[in-house]
Amino acid sequence: MKVSKKAWLSTLTVGALTAGLAVSALAGTTYEATFYVAGMGGHFAKAECSIDPAAETPITCNKLTKVDIGDSYTHPVHDARIDNMDRNTMFWSTYKIDQETGMTHVGKTDLRTGEVLQDVNVPTADRVKLTKAMYCASGQTEDYFMPITMSNPSYIDVFSKKDLQMKQRVFLEGTEADPKVPYKYFHGTSSPDMSKMLITINESDASSLNDYGNGVGKMHMKILDTKSLEKGKVKLLASGIADGNKKSTISFRQYWSNDSSMIANATGDILFLIDANTLEVIDAETMPVLEQTHDAMFTPDDRYIVATSRTKSIYADDCQDRSKPGPDEYLMDGELKLYDVKAKKFIGKATSVCLACHDKEIGSGDEGVHAVLCGLDAEYK
Repeated sequence: MKVSKKAWLSTLTVGALTAGLAVSALAGTTYEATFYVAGMGGHFAKAECSIDPAAETPITCNKLTKVDIGDSYTHPVHDARIDNMDRNTMFWSTYKIDQETGMTHVGKTDLRTGEVLQDVNVPTADRVKLTKAMYCASGQTEDYFMPITMSNPSYIDVFSKKDLQMKQRVFLEGTEADPKVPYKYFHGTSSPDMSKMLITINESDASSLNDYGNGVGKMHMKILDTKSLEKGKVKLLASGIADGNKKSTISFRQYWSNDSSMIANATGDILFLIDANTLEVIDAETMPVLEQTHDAMFTPDDRYIVATSRTKSIYADDCQDRSKPGPDEYLMDGELKLYDVKAKKFIGKATSVCLACHDKEIGSGDEGVHAVLCGLDAEYK
């Protein structure tokens, strides 16, 4: 499919970022990466990058192209998930309801050709009150794709990978994993062996299901058994809470380490490093004032974390307060940052994987449009 100029200009907010990482045979900490960036314009940006933790700018984008799945009106997309059982297939789910159909989309793409293999319409649950934000995160098992909504109430859908038929729809209210507090968004992902699903829940001050409210700075973590989810059931394995800041600490996407010992959780103003066994916080790294992190993914050796950042790129020379630029003084860019797990800190400079293409195709400065990253996924060689 070809995205029209109109679709590009509508809203090129970039959502989930899926990454294909191929480990270099050279130094143990040098990598080559191909990132698939899911965007609100109905496309995936394809960014081929080099990663060298010793460099001043650890992540270098060498080539930037895109793969289309629709347009900004029908297929604004955040979530992307490469199939653990077939690494040439990427599942995706849309962030907004398609106004033409009144439903969201769930589909899959062949990463070798960019062809959309299947695209199905998915009705929203009747009990849902707020639908401004829908699918954003996801998990998977051998046979099922499990996207997670940001609606209120939030829920987990279970689709057969084979034919994308919906098999289950799971709410946590009334189960042993019920957060029993008002909340603003669910997110989550599955463990490397696909036996567990982490669900993060942002406690809020909302007074009803008709309002998200503001986050109170508490991220509730629920680890669920995925075999039970496949059957539409909820089995709680562990619970925990991580404390952050009111309003600004909102859990978005996350990844388990490849050895399943840690969880990297992108939480807006904080990158949390969590002990996956105890759900206690190992490190809470504060993001710079103009940046917000939305996903965090370990490198294959678990030595580093690639984090996405929604970064305000100031273009106005006369910006009076560069810590708080006005709406006409910046463009939102999508950047990748590298975090050193052992040192417990970000290293080097961040790299843009969005505005270079936007500037060329659309325009820069006050003629440009915002680009906003969300998630990461990885293909390792």
